[in-house]
Amino acid sequence: MIRDEELNRLVRYAQGMGVSVHFKPYVKNSHTEAEWAVDGSEITIFTRSNCSKIEKVFSLIHELGHHKGFINNGRKLNPKYIEALEELDSEESSKKNRKLVLDTEIGDMQYWEEVYRDTNCQFNIKMLDKQKELDAWTYEFYYETGKDPTKKEKRLKKAELRKKYGF
Repeated sequence: MIRDEELNRLVRYAQGMGVSVHFKPYVKNSHTEAEWAVDGSEITIFTRSNCSKIEKVFSLIHELGHHKGFINNGRKLNPKYIEALEELDSEESSKKNRKLVLDTEIGDMQYWEEVYRDTNCQFNIKMLDKQKELDAWTYEFYYETGKDPTKKEKRLKKAELRKKYGF
């Protein structure tokens, strides 16, 4: 019930910034859990049948972080960033472009806590810190290797973070 209320507040928060939010079924093997349209018009959260509500909340906060970064940058994106995003889908993504994506992802994480506070989320803020650290690690992994972490690598990182944060 609390997570439903948080999701509703996050959706209304997005709508208040002119962003529509859609929940759609996850596309198998796409590795895309959520996406923010680079024109700032919409956020799509891709859900699996076993996707928890807190995962949806985290995905929405992540994408809202991108939108707040977009707003704070005068609703403009670096054209090189858009090019880098498009290249990520290819097998030949350059380390330079992966670095640009990494830096943008980490830069937009600064807005997560603001979204958390603005929408009166009730979960422990340390959960958000843990998610932020996991996301940063995932993008750093991709930057270094050019590949997404395997399920095993991600599972080991999550275990490490559980130990660090105590949950």
